[in-house]
Amino acid sequence: MENLEKTSADFIATAQSVLASDNEDARKQMFGVALQAMAMLESPLDTVWRTIMSPHAPSALMALIKAGVIQEIAKSESPLSADHLATVSGADKLLIVRLLRPLNALGFVQETSREEYGPTAITKALQDRALLGGFQFMFSSSTRSLANMPFYLEKTGFKNVEDTPGPFQDTHRPANDENFNAFMTGQRADRKQWFEFLDVHGILLKGAKAEPNATLLVDIGGGEGHDISEFYKRYPDAPGKLILQDLPEVTDSIQELPPKIERQKHDIFQRQPIKGARCYYFRSIFHNWPDADCIKILKRIAEAMTPGYSKLLLSKFVLPASNAPLYPALLDIEMMCVLSGMERTEDQFRKLLDAAGLKESPGPGHVTPYYIDNAPVLLVDPISKLTLKLITLASYQSLRCLDVTHMVILVALLNPQATP
Repeated sequence: MENLEKTSADFIATAQSVLASDNEDARKQMFGVALQAMAMLESPLDTVWRTIMSPHAPSALMALIKAGVIQEIAKSESPLSADHLATVSGADKLLIVRLLRPLNALGFVQETSREEYGPTAITKALQDRALLGGFQFMFSSSTRSLANMPFYLEKTGFKNVEDTPGPFQDTHRPANDENFNAFMTGQRADRKQWFEFLDVHGILLKGAKAEPNATLLVDIGGGEGHDISEFYKRYPDAPGKLILQDLPEVTDSIQELPPKIERQKHDIFQRQPIKGARCYYFRSIFHNWPDADCIKILKRIAEAMTPGYSKLLLSKFVLPASNAPLYPALLDIEMMCVLSGMERTEDQFRKLLDAAGLKESPGPGHVTPYYIDNAPVLLVDPISKLTLKLITLASYQSLRCLDVTHMVILVALLNPQATP
């Protein structure tokens, strides 16, 4: 037991040292070790009971957000009494105390003395619009649909969900547009951008048209413009227009956008109004849709592309063929339940591209190395009439606390070449 106590103390000391170093890579590695140890030490009975009790704390958190209690605690620099929280929120004091108990145990708040609650780093994090809106959107739209999913599947004879109406439509359709937009912005904000590791000059800027009406990049379904704004910050002098496209309710809600970026109302199932752009860009779009709709979207882009000049850039998580990490596996269930969509493997993506007339032709190619997180990544450039460049970033570490396993990301550049 002495060795066990010393080992435990050493582990805690190492964790404290890693946190003090402010080294994010070291923190992720240490967190991964902790999760691995937890998986080894947790008994099957513990795992089942943890799963059984998993919905309760999020439900308590959502109730306290709706009442404004969490927001009140988050903005305070000192502990607040349950009496004060009841007064400002209008909620019953006893209810607040009961709902805060599991959140205190999980570190969302800190009960500093009896029925007095102060903020923690987690409470402060929930002041972020993207996180707060994201949690509310996922809970309001997804949790109800997920709870209904087994019963919906039972009604359908347990058929795979491939079209609407799915579990979401079978449950409800709440108005969560503001929370959804905040959530999408948060989803994009903490991930490495494609232009941080690709040869942007060689792929896009070199040979790009500099005429006043030429378009360099169209960000399709780009939400509030996080990605295209970051691209502009990195390449403010790049030639050509930058265009952000999304549905009217999204583009009209954008509060801040660099003047260089044009916002345009567009439905991705309609004809693409921007013809012959240098790059058509999609990020995290295709998991929203079943295969048939994805093919329609891709065909619309193919119609607008200029052979030998235009490129299609797809940036998306890709499921490995086996042993998928937890976060994308959960996200696949989320997409099925809410949108009748799916996360896809590389083979499934290839089938979509093939069905849209964007094929990878066999033939010799050259391999260009890229590096991300100090691990080599291969850019395969086959020589064909339709060039499909696939970059599999197998070394990209997940930024999600649900899983620290390496996550695979697909970035596809499709460049229809003119027939010789």
